[in-house]
Amino acid sequence: MATTIVTIPPPAAAIELDNCRISAGSNIPPRDIRSHPLCAGDEENSALDGQPPEGMMIFERPNVSTVKGKLLGTNFSVFVSGMNDSSTGALIPYLQPGYNIGLLFVALVYLINFSGWLVAAFTNVHLTARLGMGGALTLGAAFQLSAYCLMFWKPPYPLFVFSFFLSGLGIAYQDAQANVFVANVNNSHRWLGILHAVYGAGALLGPLVATTIAARTTHWHYFYLVTLGFAAINLVLQAWTFRDGLFKGAAAAKESANRDLKKALSERTVIVLSLFFFLYVGTEVTTGGWVVEFLIRVRDGEPSKAGYVASGFWAGLTVGRLALADVTHRLGERRMVFIYIMLALIAQLIFWFVPNIIANAVMISLLGFFLGPFFPTGISVATKVLPRGLHVASIGFAATMGQAGSAAFPFLTGAIAANFGVKVLQPILVGLLAGMAIFWALIPRVARHSS
Repeated sequence: MATTIVTIPPPAAAIELDNCRISAGSNIPPRDIRSHPLCAGDEENSALDGQPPEGMMIFERPNVSTVKGKLLGTNFSVFVSGMNDSSTGALIPYLQPGYNIGLLFVALVYLINFSGWLVAAFTNVHLTARLGMGGALTLGAAFQLSAYCLMFWKPPYPLFVFSFFLSGLGIAYQDAQANVFVANVNNSHRWLGILHAVYGAGALLGPLVATTIAARTTHWHYFYLVTLGFAAINLVLQAWTFRDGLFKGAAAAKESANRDLKKALSERTVIVLSLFFFLYVGTEVTTGGWVVEFLIRVRDGEPSKAGYVASGFWAGLTVGRLALADVTHRLGERRMVFIYIMLALIAQLIFWFVPNIIANAVMISLLGFFLGPFFPTGISVATKVLPRGLHVASIGFAATMGQAGSAAFPFLTGAIAANFGVKVLQPILVGLLAGMAIFWALIPRVARHSS
């Protein structure tokens, strides 16, 4: 790939990651930033706008050593999110008899969860402007904690379903802030890989704990006491690590929130990346959420054992995000994602057409392994092709809309499976993988944004 030479004008001011604002022409001495090559694999050198609009949020990449506490907080938040997202599928075999409902009513859980993500996608930038990054994280953690306070005592089903709106809303706010924060530290491609590997670790633990509790007791809903404890720790951790300026926004930020969101949504790359994430996270959670039911209904597996196969998928996802982060960065993100999609499709087809539970367990783990790098790679690419002044609005929106797929596609799968059986999982997954390839091809090749 040809190297493009760009000249980066000095920024008006250095901005801390606590959502401080910058005004064009601030009376601060500029730094000396010389012309340098901008390569496809170097998101640290993404182009800066010379004079960002007044009130627009931009970040200066801090050294990791200065934000270790905040990295810990954001990583822990996605760990708890991973436990939440992966456990629902493992509990479906127990949720149905527990409430005496069919698959369509189970799918409503995902639909209500989707509504929480959707609300967060359009309100995140406003919340961040008013409460700051730490405030948005802390409020999201509080919403998530309140959801588990409803879930653990097995309330009436309508209230149980409503709790998924609260968890979706809370996780969405945290996910958006965590991705924006980590995407703007030095060597972000590695830290994004770690962030999403930690999510995978939480997702690995979720089915293990949920299946163990549900299989060995008559109180499957006690699993949510475990997540309640983690959510309480998470709330304290977010409030503590982001305590400086907690719940303090900026006046200019409040005025520019609508403008930032509109400008982000006018970027074609934001829309394409959002759709890519929408399909990707939908694939991820649909696979982890419905594979247990598939193995029980179609492969005649035992519920007490099939739940652990889902953990194999999340284990593969975690390992993939750790092992493939640098490989993807060095060999070219665009090229490698296409290769991963092809390998994932092969693993998925073997899973579909080989009716053997052991082979299925191996293939589902490989599917997770090849899918693992997609989300952190997409966020890394976004930092290159989007102007830095739009990172909060654009990356926050894309990540949140992407995570909405974690509820939308499991719901659609459940709704279709209610009429045609859970065997529809396989063609749905193939279609999602093909759709990801299409949207990834539409993302710009050049690793910079021309303002």
